[in-house]
Amino acid sequence: MFVPRRSLAALALVLAFAAQATAAETGPDQLLENAKRAFRTGEYNKAVDMFSQAIRAEPDNADIYFRRGLAYERLGNNKEAVGDYTRAIRLNPRLETAYNNRGSAHYRLGEFDKAIRDYDRAIEMNPAYALAYYNRGNAYYGKGNFQHSIADFSRAIEIDPRDADAYNNRGWALLQMNEAEKAVKDFDRAIDLKPDYTLAYYNRGTGRLKLGDVHGAIKDLSRAIELNPEYGLAYFQRGNAYFRRDDLDKAIEDYGHGIRLTPTHADLYNNRGWAFFKKGNNALALRDIAKALMLNPSLARAYSNKGFVHKSVGECAKAIPDFTRALELEPQMAPVYAYRSECYLATNEPDKAMGDLEVALRFDPNDQEALVMLGTLKERRGDYDAAVKLFSRLVSLQPNDAAAHFNLGVALGKQGATAAAIKELTKSIQLDPKMRDAYMSRAIAYAFVGDSRASKADFKAGLALPEGRDRTNSLREPVEAGRVTDQMSSR
Repeated sequence: MFVPRRSLAALALVLAFAAQATAAETGPDQLLENAKRAFRTGEYNKAVDMFSQAIRAEPDNADIYFRRGLAYERLGNNKEAVGDYTRAIRLNPRLETAYNNRGSAHYRLGEFDKAIRDYDRAIEMNPAYALAYYNRGNAYYGKGNFQHSIADFSRAIEIDPRDADAYNNRGWALLQMNEAEKAVKDFDRAIDLKPDYTLAYYNRGTGRLKLGDVHGAIKDLSRAIELNPEYGLAYFQRGNAYFRRDDLDKAIEDYGHGIRLTPTHADLYNNRGWAFFKKGNNALALRDIAKALMLNPSLARAYSNKGFVHKSVGECAKAIPDFTRALELEPQMAPVYAYRSECYLATNEPDKAMGDLEVALRFDPNDQEALVMLGTLKERRGDYDAAVKLFSRLVSLQPNDAAAHFNLGVALGKQGATAAAIKELTKSIQLDPKMRDAYMSRAIAYAFVGDSRASKADFKAGLALPEGRDRTNSLREPVEAGRVTDQMSSR
């Protein structure tokens, strides 16, 4: 229906009067109650609008700023929340909850130092403030300060012994400190307090896997999946457990489930690729590892695994650049130096191989395969003193290993310490009476000292045995490369 312009103006005037009447009926107290109701029912945008109206009516009311800050936090608007908590604190400097909540907003913004300062202030005002200790523990964890984190979670537990989240988070921090047994006990307690605590089952499964309890890990991770069938990380970690059990088909199946649920998780592709490699399917292994690197070009372990796949089929020219890139990203990956050294040997670059092995041994002086390889290379170069030192260290680590005594005996013989060489080679034969090379080398040592009878006897015994393998052959393999997202509760 057409309405004349004059009538529209009149209608607008009526509406304006009505709005004024409604505002008059809705005073500051009613606005605040409406805002609280909207907050309780999860209508956070509406709550923000109503709290803003209430603030215009009462601009010096700290509580309203505090409550609008809460609504902003629920909406994920943490910067706005920080602003409102700051205004609340200016109006009421003794509002400990505002310090705690502003700390939490800073925490969610990744501003851990600011968060810790706010939690400090809240705790100064209320030394029994369990939530502030809990939250400060999370912030310390975010900074990588696990000891302070554990101390704060412990204090929160002292104040509130039934805080399942504090047990869970302390357990996860303990895992980062390689205190898996203590961690599992904390997860036990968290589950006792909250029997359907999905995150704690996942974390306990992770802890049990670290302890080598593969069966227990699978049981816990399966329970986490039962409680939350969309839990991609639980499939990932259960896949790692099945891999550890050498059940590659189930591992691949779980990694596949995880990929469908979290398709941007690079480690899922990397680990499935490694499982395919273990099954002998290099094409699928390289496909998955390439996908992992597409998702995360800085994933050092994926470059390492790709290099290892190439190395396993003799493609060292392709493997070396992959190992090199892995080490550029993570220079402390000690085993990768040893992998690359083997490829340098295969491409006839012994100097580079020795350099890598020396670095590997600086990281891990007890790397037995690196000791064998470097000692053998030093021996071939004529640096018998260095070879003897390396093989002596190997013998101290493996006193009952025939090959270790054999290597030391050969190096001692070339150094000119014939009597000591005979002693080591004899020990090698005692430990492994079928070691052909030990008989042959001792025969040469006996001939050198003029004991022809013993020399002939050893030659005869040695020739009757099959030839042994090259001492520099490597048996090492990289472990599955599972890194998981932090599994901390926050509130």
